[in-house]
Amino acid sequence: MRRLPSFNDFSPGIIKDVRRPLEILERLAPDMSAIVAEWDGAFFASAGNKRASTNIPATLNSLGLMTRQPLALTDVGKAILAAPDATEAAQRMISHIVATGNGMAIVDAVRSLNRRGEDLTKASLKRELEVGGIQGLSNATTDHTTLLNWMVLAGLFTKDGRGNPEPVDAVMKAVLGISDSERSGFAELPLNQQIFIRVLRRLAETNGGTETPAKQVIDECLREHRARFDEDQIRSKIINPLIDAGWVEVPAGPSVTGRGGKSGVIIPSAKLMGIPITSVLPDFDQIIPSDLRAKIDLPRAEVQQLLESRDTYERGLGLELLALKMILDIGLEPRAFRLRSRDTAHAEVDLTAEGKNLLFSRWNFQCKCITNRVSLGDVAKEVGLAIYSKAHVVAVVTTSDFSSEAIAYVREITQATHLQFLLINGVIVKGYLDKGASVLLDYVAANAARVMAQKRNQSIAPEDGS
Repeated sequence: MRRLPSFNDFSPGIIKDVRRPLEILERLAPDMSAIVAEWDGAFFASAGNKRASTNIPATLNSLGLMTRQPLALTDVGKAILAAPDATEAAQRMISHIVATGNGMAIVDAVRSLNRRGEDLTKASLKRELEVGGIQGLSNATTDHTTLLNWMVLAGLFTKDGRGNPEPVDAVMKAVLGISDSERSGFAELPLNQQIFIRVLRRLAETNGGTETPAKQVIDECLREHRARFDEDQIRSKIINPLIDAGWVEVPAGPSVTGRGGKSGVIIPSAKLMGIPITSVLPDFDQIIPSDLRAKIDLPRAEVQQLLESRDTYERGLGLELLALKMILDIGLEPRAFRLRSRDTAHAEVDLTAEGKNLLFSRWNFQCKCITNRVSLGDVAKEVGLAIYSKAHVVAVVTTSDFSSEAIAYVREITQATHLQFLLINGVIVKGYLDKGASVLLDYVAANAARVMAQKRNQSIAPEDGS
């Protein structure tokens, strides 16, 4: 679940300089009574209520700036305390929140509201954050507006009281590694151009951002996402627009020519190399556990070997990698693990993913590494979870097959509700791992056509017949 950190009575209007509560804690620890008394005097006029004894330590703990046992500042808290002034201290705190606490969601939400010309209010910002996947914001909370106010204090936004906050690109670039215009520019690229940049950026990590053979980038794009690319127009539809937008460069003179522009080299621009890898692969580090991140590029043939292993841990790892690879190849963004394989004796894994191709969609993925067929009961459980989580698509992947009862049930639910289903059996899984993403993308496209045919039979007239 994507949440924002909690700010209880920890607004810039009260605290003013984030170093002050940190300095008090550092100086008086481990005497909590003395710390609370000084916090109370410094920020709450010695009112003697829970705002000093409960809210400030809860906020510092939520932000990851202090530990309770032992009572001390964390390394991040110490780094913020060491800032030379209040502005840089706020910038260091915001950088930390963006890296660990979904802080970039605030930047994206403000941009969306500004683009639509909609007034930023407590309610409109909350609504925009929820659309972006942030959960757990109560109607009474001010966590989101408080975080925005700290960003204003840090100089990431200007706010003069006459309109919505406006991003300050230079400050945002210095603090977060990516400016608002860069983040917006990347998000607005067509999906195939985004894929091309992601592949190039990842390959550039291993060669220090120097020249990369065009064929290496193009072949990987075609191998992994063939349905997204017209091989004869990669130069005109992908490379040239990315050059014009400043994301990639080519040496002077003839460089990327021939069929699909495969000859020559491509250079990731300073603009591309200057943004954090997590900005190219959104939320990847926060959502994907470190043990999986280290293996995400494992060849599909080795994933197949893991799925066929007699070792339960290896089968579970293979299942998790299968789910992640499928989600990324379909063009979705992983959002959360509901269950990891280790929580189910390495027999299944549950993931939530989201897509924004034309319209927003939320997908619940369940992957099962079993020998018996997936039953009606297994699918019915996913229907209940999908309704609860407001998902649009239920994807069930198995290394075996589906029972006839399960398939009939899926057909019935498809016709009766808003839900859509993607059932991927062991034959498709093996074809995907043997031959690549084109097998999966072709199957997904054919499944969409089948679902559309089934949905056409649904009545769209009002129930009262009016």
